[in-house]
Amino acid sequence: MRVLVLAVLAAWLGFGFNTASAEVTHPPLEAYGDLPSIRYMALSPDGSIVAFAERREGADYLVTFDFATRQKTYHVKIDDVATRDIWFADEENIVILASETKFVIGFRGEFEYSGAFSFSLKTKKLTFLLRGTDDIYPAQGDLGRIVGDDANPGYIFMPAYVGDRYSHPNYSLLRVNLKTGKGRRFKSGVDNTVDWFVDKDGTVLAREDYNNTTDTYRVYTYVNGKRELIYELETSQLPPGVTGIKADRSALLFSDGSDADDSGNVYELDFSGQLTPASLGGKGGTIERIIKDGNRFVLGVEYSGAVPSYKFYDPDVDAAVSGMVNQFSTASVNLVSWTDDWSKLLYLIYGSDTPGSYVLQDRETGQMMLVADERDNIPPDAIGQMVSVNYKARDGLNIPSILTWPAGVDIETASKLPLVVMPHGGPESYDAVGFDWMAQFFANRGYLVLQPNFRGSSGYGTEHRILGKGEWGGGMQDDITDGVQTLVEQGLADPTRVCIVGASYGGYAALAGGAFTPDLYKCVVAIAPVSDIRPLLVDVKWDNGRKHWALDYWQENIGDLDEEREKLDAISPARAADKFTAPVLLIHGNDDTVVPIKQSEIMERALEKAGKDVTFLELEGEDHWMSDGDTRIDALRAMATFIDQHIGAEAE
Repeated sequence: MRVLVLAVLAAWLGFGFNTASAEVTHPPLEAYGDLPSIRYMALSPDGSIVAFAERREGADYLVTFDFATRQKTYHVKIDDVATRDIWFADEENIVILASETKFVIGFRGEFEYSGAFSFSLKTKKLTFLLRGTDDIYPAQGDLGRIVGDDANPGYIFMPAYVGDRYSHPNYSLLRVNLKTGKGRRFKSGVDNTVDWFVDKDGTVLAREDYNNTTDTYRVYTYVNGKRELIYELETSQLPPGVTGIKADRSALLFSDGSDADDSGNVYELDFSGQLTPASLGGKGGTIERIIKDGNRFVLGVEYSGAVPSYKFYDPDVDAAVSGMVNQFSTASVNLVSWTDDWSKLLYLIYGSDTPGSYVLQDRETGQMMLVADERDNIPPDAIGQMVSVNYKARDGLNIPSILTWPAGVDIETASKLPLVVMPHGGPESYDAVGFDWMAQFFANRGYLVLQPNFRGSSGYGTEHRILGKGEWGGGMQDDITDGVQTLVEQGLADPTRVCIVGASYGGYAALAGGAFTPDLYKCVVAIAPVSDIRPLLVDVKWDNGRKHWALDYWQENIGDLDEEREKLDAISPARAADKFTAPVLLIHGNDDTVVPIKQSEIMERALEKAGKDVTFLELEGEDHWMSDGDTRIDALRAMATFIDQHIGAEAE
């Protein structure tokens, strides 16, 4: 019998863990499906105010809150595109990163177009950065990148392709005026330049190039006033490369992308080209992110896991952050912003008593302040208790996961609960403690929710991640199956009421569950799924070229398009439509640029041809991530109706 190991995550505010609640609030579906009330909160450089996106009556606004006056100011509506991030360029200027799916006449296909805006707190003017800049190439997606602050307030550094549609554009570094939005070329790159690293004084510390044709990656520096090649690597895939700049400006932080260890194989690359192992602290674990300032000078690291931990080079900062993590030891403490002098730090904290709370730590006074809740319409008693779960797969591999209990259910006596299995996307991603809007909605409605970090997931070590290579539809899928069977064997889940729900790779896993373990699931929900792998790889090849590193990456992780056709067909759910017994709900945005909507169309046709029960909800104007609140609500409503019908109380 498989053993389920539970490590209970207690309430983060110290109220203790409640195994049952006498009263459970059931917020409306819209409270979960809509975007959070507060998003992307950031501290100003001096810590006097915070800026954030606030959702009111279905629209987003840029808002600031002044700590001294306790006044909240609504500045401008930012609802026409999907907001992705907000931060301060300086005391006067707020930067808003946004994106939308775009089609440019004369260029092939749609692409995800990002752009950046600056908002002046002084003039109240919103400016589209780089608009009106001479020779900006028209069909480029990542136009909102900001890679450095200038020493002169009101200016930043941004990379962009420069050149008209009839010439070979080059990826250059531009110095951009936040007031006018216009940029001037600061340093010229080439067509295969991929990134720039620049100091506030304008010194270009690094330029990265990657040539798909020759599979050559190079790092140049300009520290001596001229371009010098300091590193070269032959590789069929673009490596992580330069990840930041050492704080004393003596070297670059660099990773070649190899799987040597859980640190990400990070080195110091000095400006003479010498590599030495980097010491990033002593707390261990897999590095989730390297924490950097606006010019990407490295300040510390965040380690992954069910809840994050940190290590900073500055011992005082390290002590302050460690104090917060230790105080809320069973919660997920996410550092999101800080002042220039690190006197104030802003955290977003998730736990079983909060749907996400922004908390300000003042190091000078030692005080903490609750600034705002991410969702103000979901009370603590409505939240399903999150549990860290480990179970053994059939080959003995440990599978770390998150289990969310139905709100108000007594964990010690619960049994035969309806189960929703939610494999994550990626697949090189992972689920951790946090407010997952889908998981929490179903937990609030009485469902047990399992989110397994199957082999191939990141966040739990290099070995766990690389074990997923070549295991789509194989070991990765078996890990999900084994999680369901473990819960059934332990008496926690009702084997007659199990549904699998996933998005992106998770959508593939949901369809694979319906196709390859048809007796396990009573319903299948697949959001933006991959259904037929060969056409997907053909699209990657068509969009990027046969020599592109993206094709090499996917073939390495799934299978070779030319040499493993039978394998790819065997693990494609659309080619096993006749095996389905459970009804299927497909959901896909028609502006998805990551997984084309035709993948759902292929699945729908295959199921209909096989005489199976299938429903297809197409989301108008929606992207891969369901970034629009209205369409997310529509999708959740369809899922709720579908799952209730097949494994809910009325289905018994």
